[in-house]
Amino acid sequence: AATRADGTVVRQAEATFMRRDGTTFPVAFSGSALWTGHAITGTVVVFRDVTEERAEQLRVQRELDALTWVGRIRDAFLEDRFVLYAQPIVRLRGGAGSGSEELLIRMRSSAGEIIPPGEFLPVAEKYGLIEEIDRWVIAQATGLAAQGRSVGVNLSARSVGDIGLLRLIEAQFGAARVDPALVTFEITETALMDNLEAGERFARGLADMGAGVALDDFGTGFGSFTYLKRLPLQYLKIDIDFVRDLTTNPANQHLVKAIVGLAHDFGYETIAEGVEDAATLDLLDGYGVDLVQGYHLGRPAPV
Repeated sequence: AATRADGTVVRQAEATFMRRDGTTFPVAFSGSALWTGHAITGTVVVFRDVTEERAEQLRVQRELDALTWVGRIRDAFLEDRFVLYAQPIVRLRGGAGSGSEELLIRMRSSAGEIIPPGEFLPVAEKYGLIEEIDRWVIAQATGLAAQGRSVGVNLSARSVGDIGLLRLIEAQFGAARVDPALVTFEITETALMDNLEAGERFARGLADMGAGVALDDFGTGFGSFTYLKRLPLQYLKIDIDFVRDLTTNPANQHLVKAIVGLAHDFGYETIAEGVEDAATLDLLDGYGVDLVQGYHLGRPAPV
């Protein structure tokens, strides 16, 4: 309207146009008056689709954000701002003891707020900082086990297969006089996909020193049965997706019962995570699950 009224040139770097089918796409456009002599007789509008430019801008912004997180992670190491939380794993049947606790890492910001792992662990994995985080958690777990606490430690894909880390664990256990049976290392199926042979050697090294090995997120990968045959496991952790809506999903009920039966046939114990209510707990108990964890039993709390 302004262009037609007084010849004002209009430029817009960010706008949205709609196609005939109702879908939208980002555009940049400019508009200028069409002059005939001294009179404005129309408007010329030029626009271009900037979908690819916007995607590239977002990619660059994500990279910049990630690099910012790299600095924050390094600062957290220097300033000792990583903290451990623990969530109880409660035993329902069999075995020795009442259960254990899974160790979960958090970061404390410079302002004191607690930052969940989903904010910084993906960046740590991408930029090669995750192994340093794993070593920090293992050192803390060793100290807790030296006090007689039974703990579970999550290992990243980068650490699984690292023989140097295996030697470090053994050395730390020896120096602290830790009973290795008090520490269970949780390995996900996705961590084994890239190099099963290295993962198998690593798991056997842990088992040989007396530590427990748990296959985490069981049932989500394509190699589940291969892992059962080749790894020296003690526990299968039933993936939370199979547990979350267990009371209303017959398919998940069949899967959980099948996993429990399979695990017990192999001589493994089962852990169900994501138990949010009493009804789910009752079902899992009836299916023969050995250990359970979830908000219904205890939320993660600072160690």
